Amino acid sequence: MNKGVVRSSKFRHVFGKTLRKEDHYENIQSNVSAQDSNLCDANAKYFAVPWRGGGGPFVVWPLNKPGRLPQNVPLVAGHGAQVTDLHFSPFHQECIASASDDTTAKIWKFPEDGPTKTIEEAQMTLAGHYKKIILVRWNSVADNVLATISYDNSIKIWDVNAGKAMNTCEDHPDAIHAFDWNYNGSLYGTYCKDKMARIIDPRANRVVTKYNGHQGLKGARFTFLGDRPMFATIGFSKQSERQIFFWDQRSPDSPLTEVQLDIASGSLLPIFDPDTNMLFLAGKGDTTIRYFEIEDTEPYQHFVNQFQAKEPQRGVAVISKRAVDVANNEIIRVLRLTQNSMEPVCFEVPRKGEHFHLDLYPDTFAGKPSLTSKDWFSGKNAAPMLMSMDPKENGIIRPVVHGESISVAEPQKVTPAPASAPLAPSNHHATHATSSGPSVSDTNNVNHAKVAQLETRVKELEEENRHLKMQAELADKHKAEIRSYKSTIEKLEADKVRLEKILEKMG
Repeated sequence: MNKGVVRSSKFRHVFGKTLRKEDHYENIQSNVSAQDSNLCDANAKYFAVPWRGGGGPFVVWPLNKPGRLPQNVPLVAGHGAQVTDLHFSPFHQECIASASDDTTAKIWKFPEDGPTKTIEEAQMTLAGHYKKIILVRWNSVADNVLATISYDNSIKIWDVNAGKAMNTCEDHPDAIHAFDWNYNGSLYGTYCKDKMARIIDPRANRVVTKYNGHQGLKGARFTFLGDRPMFATIGFSKQSERQIFFWDQRSPDSPLTEVQLDIASGSLLPIFDPDTNMLFLAGKGDTTIRYFEIEDTEPYQHFVNQFQAKEPQRGVAVISKRAVDVANNEIIRVLRLTQNSMEPVCFEVPRKGEHFHLDLYPDTFAGKPSLTSKDWFSGKNAAPMLMSMDPKENGIIRPVVHGESISVAEPQKVTPAPASAPLAPSNHHATHATSSGPSVSDTNNVNHAKVAQLETRVKELEEENRHLKMQAELADKHKAEIRSYKSTIEKLEADKVRLEKILEKMG
């Protein structure tokens, strides 16, 4: 980009702010530490966080109940050792998976509106690893497909409906630090202590590609970047400098680009939002959250801004996009786990007007599965189910097919399947799928939204034009100053020659 040219983007100005104190969740008693996980998790209705006490308890708490948590808060307690990771089911809001030092993962269901008493019996226990499990991750497209990542250097993919591991990947020679499913849930990526990133086909149970990663001794993170064939690793250099590598999945030889950040000891937790193409980095032990906008072409990333808090964060959880405040142009909301609280932080795009800004809110993940576990394990692929964010459309769900990420076999076109029997009672508010065409009023609403979008874009261009004029005026001013300096220098040089001649005559 040429110097002085303003980059055109809807998300060039994004600002983070902590919500009011009365919107925080206080008296959080989590003294658990887990190097490789985010510690906490959230969905559209609840957050979950490990709790102090014997047996590895954790708390599930409704988001609509801010304030001080009671001293005798209901627990979910059934593990035999510390809980290391938590992950809500993407399709059933009252269902969560937990990982523990006791070498097991457990599936829990709880009542709508959250637990009212301590829950000690899990719906299912997944046993098979012989060392502690550090991560649990649900597949984002297929229902009841779960990955468990263990310090025994293996990854198991479970069919939770059947309660058994369908395959085990043992291709990592050392500890696995990071795991992420790709956009359509057909592949997953890992980062290992051997300083290699890997992309793995879970159904063929083989490594597709390996990538030489960061040279630092500390663990690194791995995140896919939406439906584009790119991913990022976030780690350390030999000099302990925190850095980001951006990769093309098809080119393992070297990264597309590298970004050097700073020198610090805390690992960076990546959060990628495919709706806005923004990558958020929250450092453990930091008070900051950096965020970048990702593009398909060079330089592939643009630093946007940095959120600054008062207290350091121990973990970060992302609240579902379905729960953001579109009236205030909020594009993402996170919860920061501090020493004794969960602090909501919202990131907003400043816009005038109270209407829905269609350009800020493309269709988002609907919280509905596209495949059953049986279909997925048989080799079928499908794009995520998406829904409208426009309040006037009342959560219309659209099975939109996006570009596929790289895969071993040609993906099959599959009609989104109904969810299998939920593991927990679901209260998803995204309403029912619709097959009828849009009404006249819907069409008018869309047209009004497009007009508002164009008006907003005109205002943005006018603002950019104003900035460019200011820069041009500054440039003209600088040119005039340079001409003045040159004239002064010329006069001084003439005075110098004259003085030298006088000195010669005097000598």
